[in-house]
Amino acid sequence: MKKFRDYLVEFDAPTIYCDMDGVLADFQKFTREHLGQKFTDENWHDLPPDMFYQLPPMPDAKQLWRFIGRYNPNILTAIPRGGRGPISERAAEDKKRWMKKHFGVNDARVYAVMRKNKANFAKDGKDGRPNLLIDDHAKNIDAFKKAGGLGIVHTSASNTIRELRKIGYR
Repeated sequence: MKKFRDYLVEFDAPTIYCDMDGVLADFQKFTREHLGQKFTDENWHDLPPDMFYQLPPMPDAKQLWRFIGRYNPNILTAIPRGGRGPISERAAEDKKRWMKKHFGVNDARVYAVMRKNKANFAKDGKDGRPNLLIDDHAKNIDAFKKAGGLGIVHTSASNTIRELRKIGYR
């Protein structure tokens, strides 16, 4: 079986897809401060409609972005299912606005999808090579890998950067 390093070619590394909530944006901090308790699915209607635009960056988001930014990463972020109030209707647009505000990312590089559809981005559409997902949810990484992609479970910027260096990113 090929190792990830076998897929890296100078100037032609796999496309990086980076999750937003829990990697770049601090969903947990915002919801905890706004609700005064840990977030549950029952709390969607208690949050402001533009919540995803209001999220603060993760404390180490800029550190991670300084490293991955040179590889022109795309953002692959989940949006809440319908029925969760105005947040559901605005989530995709607010996440795009957030990425533009905090990291200058063009809308065309932000993919806001249902969580189950993240795995659809596992392989390059042109040549079938695996893409790489950075995500804080192991189940998303597992699904991405099962679909033929590569993944790093994000716990901190320093750990993710260390893993990226191990597989050939400099």
